[in-house]
Amino acid sequence: MRNLEESIKGLNEHYLELLKNLNRVLDINLEMLERSNFDKTLYGECLVTENTINNFEVKIKEDSIFTIARFQPAASNLRLLIMLINSARVIERMGDILKSNLKIIKNIETTSPEMKPYLKDIILPIAKKTKNIYEGYINAFIKSDEKTLFTLLTMDEEIDELTRADICDIVEIMKKNSKNIEGGTDLIVLCKKFERFADHILHLVFDLIYILKGKDMRKVELLEDKKI
Repeated sequence: MRNLEESIKGLNEHYLELLKNLNRVLDINLEMLERSNFDKTLYGECLVTENTINNFEVKIKEDSIFTIARFQPAASNLRLLIMLINSARVIERMGDILKSNLKIIKNIETTSPEMKPYLKDIILPIAKKTKNIYEGYINAFIKSDEKTLFTLLTMDEEIDELTRADICDIVEIMKKNSKNIEGGTDLIVLCKKFERFADHILHLVFDLIYILKGKDMRKVELLEDKKI
């Protein structure tokens, strides 16, 4: 039977595989946006990969609970195990967001083909920036890099600003022609979904900072809000 150190090492490896699978689904999103059309083969790969994500999420949860029950770890390792459970659940939700994005791309292609060029012109840049933040988190997890984590917190603000600017651009496109309303609405939903995806990355960042520094950033934010 493995000891606590081996169990945690195995869980970290599973978590990294979970992150990599989600990154592949994010790449599929970028590929379709770049092509500005829906690809059945890529969508099929997304379904398989998303199922793998779900399986890893269940595996990490079960193994973490078993490790806690068997080894009764000290505070630092207990925080890590709880983080793995919570973060795996968040990543599973992030996979759902990315899968639903592909359905929206398909709907635009089917019902509003005149809006397809905006997938690349407007949505792709925010998707790329989101990917940069996500890959920054993966690297920070691998290297236990606190500095990168704090930098990622500022990058989330860039996503918010880009989302607001993109929505304004899309609204202007919709105003020019009523036929653009349905497709424009789908584009706005895509913008908001990538923004939501970035928000989830922020939650992962907060949890990892807590593990590395023992500081709950969300609690700090709450206290600051109360002071204000």
